[in-house]
Amino acid sequence: MHRPRHAHLPRDGGEPVSLRFEDVNVGDELPERSNRVDRAQLVMYAGASGDFNPIHWNEEFARMVGLPGVISHGMFTMALVTRALTDWLGDAEPIRKVSVQFRKEVRPDETVVARGRVEEKDPDTRTVRVSLWAELEREGETIKPIKNGEAIVELP
Repeated sequence: MHRPRHAHLPRDGGEPVSLRFEDVNVGDELPERSNRVDRAQLVMYAGASGDFNPIHWNEEFARMVGLPGVISHGMFTMALVTRALTDWLGDAEPIRKVSVQFRKEVRPDETVVARGRVEEKDPDTRTVRVSLWAELEREGETIKPIKNGEAIVELP
């Protein structure tokens, strides 16, 4: 069954998406979203995704394969970035595409800051291209575990 695209209507019975095409300007920054990654989140994500690779929970194994220790699932980090996007939109329904490049690992107890910026608007299709990335501080340096991310959203 095909469901019509009406981004302004709620899909979960909640409030309609309030963000409209006219409200968005090139250069607008999405509100940043911070998340301190902990091992409980990694266990919950492993259960939800079915990805029980020991690099995400077994310190000894992770070091044995050359990692600095346990690392987060890349898709978990992507989910944090996508959450910043859905927070900005008010709903996931307007999202048409999300893509990212995984560049660095995220370790437990690190704080991931998800960011985004409006790069382009197409009035003919009412779509908006948003750049997405994630940052964290490690040993006094800003690391970008996700770079060159992009989302296309269609707004009412």
